[in-house]
Amino acid sequence: MEEREIETLSKNDNKEEVSQILQRFLKNNENVFNFPGLAEKNQRALLWTALFQLLQDKSSASVHALCLASVRVLSRDKSDLENLICERWVTTLIERAGLYNFEALDEESMMPLDLIEKDVAVEALKCLCNLTFNSEVARALCAHTSIAQGLVARLRIYKDMPFKEEIMLFDLKLLFILTALRHDIKTKIKDELHGMEYLINCLGEILTEASTKAEDQASSSSGLVEGAHHCFLQDDQQAIVCEILKTQFNLILQSGSEEPADEEEEAMYLKLMPVMTALLYAHTSTEEKLMEMRSNIANLLTSVPPMFYPFLTPELTKGERAQYEYDGRNMDALQALILLLQYRLTITTGTKNQYENLSPILTVLNKSSRGCRSQRKYLRQVVLPPLRDVSRPPEKGNTLRNQLCRLLTTPVTSVRDLVAEFLFILCKEKVGRMVKYTGFGNAAGHLAQKGLLSGGRSGDYSSSSDDSDTEEYLEAQPNIDPVVGCTRPPRINPFEGMTDEQKEYEAMKLVNLFDKMVSDGVVKPARIGADGRPQPVEHVLELRDHPPNRPQS
Repeated sequence: MEEREIETLSKNDNKEEVSQILQRFLKNNENVFNFPGLAEKNQRALLWTALFQLLQDKSSASVHALCLASVRVLSRDKSDLENLICERWVTTLIERAGLYNFEALDEESMMPLDLIEKDVAVEALKCLCNLTFNSEVARALCAHTSIAQGLVARLRIYKDMPFKEEIMLFDLKLLFILTALRHDIKTKIKDELHGMEYLINCLGEILTEASTKAEDQASSSSGLVEGAHHCFLQDDQQAIVCEILKTQFNLILQSGSEEPADEEEEAMYLKLMPVMTALLYAHTSTEEKLMEMRSNIANLLTSVPPMFYPFLTPELTKGERAQYEYDGRNMDALQALILLLQYRLTITTGTKNQYENLSPILTVLNKSSRGCRSQRKYLRQVVLPPLRDVSRPPEKGNTLRNQLCRLLTTPVTSVRDLVAEFLFILCKEKVGRMVKYTGFGNAAGHLAQKGLLSGGRSGDYSSSSDDSDTEEYLEAQPNIDPVVGCTRPPRINPFEGMTDEQKEYEAMKLVNLFDKMVSDGVVKPARIGADGRPQPVEHVLELRDHPPNRPQS
């Protein structure tokens, strides 16, 4: 923006000229994120000051939306932002967003939204999102206002709020940023304002709206949607749901707590889990949007104690049906999580973003399989079905088992350990069964960590087994190489046709080569100790005196 134009904005004499300048600025900078030209002659500060003077002038209401849109564009640039922001400007944005005067959470204090202009409120919220994301000063100033009360108060009136589709999305984006980056605001919203309760209520309202619409469509068409169980979320509803889930994740994020802290927290989880289950049943307009929502659900479930996981697969009542059933339970939500895992595996190439893409869903499936017997048995039949074709190594192929076995040797150790633990749990923590499905070479690292290289199992499971070997597997079993987990073609004897002297010569070459590798530190001999873990061997005779134990089935 030119110096002359900034001066015109500051004078605020001609509203039509001001409007033209702002429109031109927005058109020319729609996709611009940096404004180095404003660093000269203090133009950045002059422009910001002119815009907020217009916003604070009631007679300039006709250009307030354009002023806020300009502030939104300018706030993308972090340059000198910390020095520009002041309390008066933040308060002005909160007022224009309709979030001011919410000191008390009562019905009377929830009326300002009806009196503000939608475009102005939306632009003000976008400005607040940009500023709080880019500026610690802006976040600190927000912490000393009533913005938290205003955001929670609007959650309370979600059902009856005017133009909620436009307003709520940015309300929740702002709520997510503040709870992610300001611990004091997060604590206030969670403990003082009971934000989790109102966020869960909002999810319930959205599901009710979507279910009601789905039922209307089903009754007026050919039954395309079958009631609330398969509700369809519109794009704006899906976006709001995702922001709610992200904010809830911020509020309940904890360090692996296995049990709720108190009765109030337990009641919160009991209310949350049925809503999470219903969201896993829902459909959206595209697969990408559906997987985005399920990914946010998985992120949230990582912080949910395992004791509440059975609520994901409720028992079926008499006459009730589900698309996926097992052991008298509705497995639709668990199947949705399996589809999320398959999707994440598909979009993950190499080790880039492997942890971010796979860690949450693998954590959830680990907790599910360990915490609920029916869920573990269902997951096992999907992930590790009875073996039939054992002609290829377990890591070769496109099945879910093949893809997970490939991850057993990934250099991303956190993902490798999560996958290994998941498969081990599905095998009821039995070494022989783990080796059968993955091959000893793939499973050795995990078994060594657990001290199970000598066999046995570490878990507490029922003695009954649902592991039925197929006829194809039993027929091929004598030819299976347990190290690679598949059959091997007959090998030609390399010593065939050699004399005893030639055999001894080749053997000594091998001994000398092995001795050189040990001397150079390339390899270090080890044996399995009493604790089931590898122990270094100082001399080869130790291997003769203490032969290694073999894994037991």
